[in-house]
Amino acid sequence: MSRECYLTGKKNLVVNAVTRRGKARAAGGVGRKVTGVTKRTQKANLQKKAIREHGVEKTVWLSAHAMRTLAKGGFPGVELA
Repeated sequence: MSRECYLTGKKNLVVNAVTRRGKARAAGGVGRKVTGVTKRTQKANLQKKAIREHGVEKTVWLSAHAMRTLAKGGFPGVELA
């Protein structure tokens, strides 16, 4: 499982990029029209870090959210190495 947070399971998402044209009704136009929808990836904020899990050192991908939680001691038995 590459590029997935070891602790939270966060990974990249596939989302739609929506392209619109026109002027919004609120701004005096006739409304915005969708002219294209394409797929794109929304990347998770993952960083490679060394952790110590139950005394064993590992290098894993961690999300920024997981690192903040680790700093507070939120994952029992796991700490940054």
